[in-house]
Amino acid sequence: MVGILYESEEWSSYKLLEEIQSFGIEACLISLEDDHAFDRVNGCDLLVSRIFASAQFRGHHKSLERMPGVIKQAERKGIPILNPPRAHFYETSKALSTALLREKGIAVPEVYGVFLPDEIDPGRLSYPCVIKPDCGGRTNCTAIISEAETMAETLSEMPAISMIAEEYIRPVYGYITRVEVIGGECRLILKRSVTSDGLSAYHLGSVYAHYADCPEKLRQTAVRAMALLDIEFGSLDIIETERDFYIIDVNAVSNASEDNTEMFGFDLMRETAAYIAGRFREMEKRNDDDKRNI
Repeated sequence: MVGILYESEEWSSYKLLEEIQSFGIEACLISLEDDHAFDRVNGCDLLVSRIFASAQFRGHHKSLERMPGVIKQAERKGIPILNPPRAHFYETSKALSTALLREKGIAVPEVYGVFLPDEIDPGRLSYPCVIKPDCGGRTNCTAIISEAETMAETLSEMPAISMIAEEYIRPVYGYITRVEVIGGECRLILKRSVTSDGLSAYHLGSVYAHYADCPEKLRQTAVRAMALLDIEFGSLDIIETERDFYIIDVNAVSNASEDNTEMFGFDLMRETAAYIAGRFREMEKRNDDDKRNI
């Protein structure tokens, strides 16, 4: 049994469930908002994490709070998790993932610090800069600040959660590069346009285009970054400049909507399910071999 850990009633989680089942594998959805989630975990042979860092912005704090406990329980029971547990902690802390990538020589924005909104000293930051939740996503509570004088007004609208302040890398070509990596391969590479406020997201009106001539060095770096973060399937957002490219965000949980599938000509949930099914079959074979060798 494959258990899909989720927190949001989104099309993509149900689509992933259906696709895994289409490979002849028994699967179920386990909401970590449900008080019986821990009991249901025990009946699984493999777990798949669909716990988004942005869960807190949907009021799903329980899921984020329970995930470390689920990881410990799965480890005690010998239940593997995809993505592996380390990936979840990088998913839920931009500071941690950025620090590791920098340590390994991958270009990322400079991080000025992680603070609560009322702790940020505007005079100690360089401008323009980006303020965003350390644990978050989908551009929730994200802003580009051009000067210290406007910082206080922006921060007054932010919730009392840890925020990361980092260098703003200008997208000189007018787009962010989105790379979907599955099983160590770049499976979908897109250009996502930047909107008038300097941000880039589908729900903000950004336009997507296929990026067939994406530089090979960028592809290789994307795969290396995901391996370093222990992310077997997920996505990266990258800003290219005249001299280099910078990884500005990494996600261990990728999302798609029904219209995305048609728009991109690529079924992200189907391809992710195929990878999960393959890993599940490998696990079954390994277990069978172990039994025969006893």
